[in-house]
Amino acid sequence: MIEISSLVLGVLTLYFWVQHRYGRQLLLDIATSIREGNSLLLEKPLLLSKGFPLKLYQKAMDENANRIANLERESDRSTHTFNETLGGMLDGAIILNRDHIITFVNSTAQKNFSLGQRMQGRRLEAFIDSFEILDLIDQSGRGLTSGKAEFTFRKNGTIKDFEVAIALLSSIRTESKDVYLLLFREVTEIKRADRLRKDFVANASHELRTPVTMIKGFAETLVESPTLPAARRSSFISKIHKNSLRLQALVDDLLSLSELEGSVDAFQPTNNKLCEVIRGIDLYIQEKPYVDASKLKFSLAEEKDAFPFDAIKMAIAIGNLIDNAFKYAGSFTIVEVSTTLSKDNKTIICSVRDDGNGIPQKDLERIFERFYVVDKGRSREKGGTGLGLSIVKHVAEGHGGRVFAQSKLGKGTTFSIELPRYQDS
Repeated sequence: MIEISSLVLGVLTLYFWVQHRYGRQLLLDIATSIREGNSLLLEKPLLLSKGFPLKLYQKAMDENANRIANLERESDRSTHTFNETLGGMLDGAIILNRDHIITFVNSTAQKNFSLGQRMQGRRLEAFIDSFEILDLIDQSGRGLTSGKAEFTFRKNGTIKDFEVAIALLSSIRTESKDVYLLLFREVTEIKRADRLRKDFVANASHELRTPVTMIKGFAETLVESPTLPAARRSSFISKIHKNSLRLQALVDDLLSLSELEGSVDAFQPTNNKLCEVIRGIDLYIQEKPYVDASKLKFSLAEEKDAFPFDAIKMAIAIGNLIDNAFKYAGSFTIVEVSTTLSKDNKTIICSVRDDGNGIPQKDLERIFERFYVVDKGRSREKGGTGLGLSIVKHVAEGHGGRVFAQSKLGKGTTFSIELPRYQDS
């Protein structure tokens, strides 16, 4: 009897041990499947207890596998959208890992910084040597507020200015090896415009201060010295008048430039013929005392059809060129205004030519800059503002055209405005 009881007890012990082992192995398989995100089809072993909730485990595992698959698909979609967004940005975008290896670069950054080489898979420092960027990355890596930085980049002998901002990707993509997102924006033109604005303000202040100071000085002398001889009083009044005219010319030109640069409605094109506009300028320009009508010649092409342009702005521009020739050409015998139509009739060129002293090449390259004058003393003597040719350039470019100058010392100078007669549709 004792032997039978021992045998039954041994069998039961073995049964429960095998059942425990199967159950333990089954739980390990379930845990491994959940941890690795794999699906698992559970089959009930013969010796497993009927009360073991195998169907409940299977359902939970299937639901978990579906959730993981959905999350992976959503992650892939998000990554794809993220990369597509960066790839389509006009600004440059580069993603780095912790070792500064480039794992992603969009087309803009590739174009700006690659130097003709593949960037992905190489260190950032191989392409961009910038302490400012390294400092920005270091600050970001230490959890500091890094903000933005500016740096210069030299490519093919050209220096460009860039602004860079950084984002820490590891805070939103914890499973990714990518750490830093760098966004680059070229600010070369912005900085250039800022420098031009500062130069313009400085030059305008200086040019305005000169006549104002002269007017103030002569006026104070007249007020404080009522017994001045009549001849000196007349001389001072004449100088006040001359400087007031210069001040008025400066203000008028500054207002013209401001209108051309700052207004979306600066140009009001209507259908006109350029030859007819120039004939109107002829009557106006010949009224000026320094214009010798006998030296002013016109050779205008006849235009069969009118075309759209701002007649008033073009009259001002061409008038400035004629005015410029009579004031600064020096020893000349002729100022010729001519127009020429292109063979396809799509463009027209208006040229103002003189046979005077000419302009040195070094000055010719800067002649259309604001306040740039070849001979400052002669410019002030003639009442020039240094803005006339800049206005001409703005008018030409505002019509989709261009202005250019050709000159030889001792041979004369030709200024030309080229305009499109028909705008591209």
